Amino acid sequence: MTDTSNTETDSSQTEDPSAARTTAEGSESESTEPMRDTHFDFRHKVFSLPGAFFSADPTTKDPVLNILLGDLKAALAFPTLLESFQIEQGSHDERLLEIVEQGLAYVKQIRPGEQIPGELLDGRASWSVDDRHRRVAKGRLTVQVVSSMTGTEMIVSDAYQLDQLVEDPGTQARLKVALQKLAEKLKLTVNPEQYLTDRLDDLAQELSYIEALRDRFKHIRKMEQNFVKLLGVYRTDRVFCSEINRMQGLIKKPLREYDMIFDQADAQTGEIVGALKDFHATVQFIRKIRDDLRAKLLEWEDLLKGWDSVMMERSPRLEHLQKATYRFLASRYIETTVWKRGGG
Repeated sequence: MTDTSNTETDSSQTEDPSAARTTAEGSESESTEPMRDTHFDFRHKVFSLPGAFFSADPTTKDPVLNILLGDLKAALAFPTLLESFQIEQGSHDERLLEIVEQGLAYVKQIRPGEQIPGELLDGRASWSVDDRHRRVAKGRLTVQVVSSMTGTEMIVSDAYQLDQLVEDPGTQARLKVALQKLAEKLKLTVNPEQYLTDRLDDLAQELSYIEALRDRFKHIRKMEQNFVKLLGVYRTDRVFCSEINRMQGLIKKPLREYDMIFDQADAQTGEIVGALKDFHATVQFIRKIRDDLRAKLLEWEDLLKGWDSVMMERSPRLEHLQKATYRFLASRYIETTVWKRGGG
């Protein structure tokens, strides 16, 4: 697959598509200055201590440097780090610390010497997806193209059915017709089918990250289902069940928010002509949603791992997980009302 995720498409293209891509890449590189640093190559010796790594403080969410001082574990907030080790403002290390703070939105830990997350370098994701997510993304996109160009409505959500549909000779025949109509709408004249195939492959690659996140967010909905099971397991514990009832109300807000975000991502390719005509903007929009969802998911990850592995039966571990989940939900999604005295 030809990678063209950072290029722009001219809808009136009549020259060789590969040449247009090269031209677009050249013009963009002139207007966008790339990040000079590609790795967290700190110079101060404190960053080379054994086991040093950056993370977000569990309580304050501020970035910290975790180091070992003998048997003592220390977590140094950045202001303390800068002052204690005399790291000057505007220096190489101080600038890298700013990038660390940005990078922790995409990864949970950063170690000195590692590569800077791709989201900050060139927009690419710093994490990988499974082949099944790529297949689902390609299947959804194929269905979208065929439906919009041939008028043959195809609504499929099951991953296995999507695989079968994409491989079906009838679908491939309709796709060929759809690509011809799409080329006409975009006024492509030179090798249009290959050009569109490459573009759709690129778009499917971008959307595969949305599919991976969609798959993971299903575990939040499964968490909600586990709350129902817990009401049965702890039906004689009125305090426990009261907290579960409140948790059921609290979790509805993020579930609605995430559904809306995924709907936005799906709508971006709903009008396929517009998505391909302004391909660069489409990719940027998808990546923005990807990064926002990824950052939200990282906050849930520890809880999700706990709920994915715990048994739905009375146990101290389950009760500890329930308390942690209640605190998590209450700290983020509790509804507050500000009362103001009326005045004349």
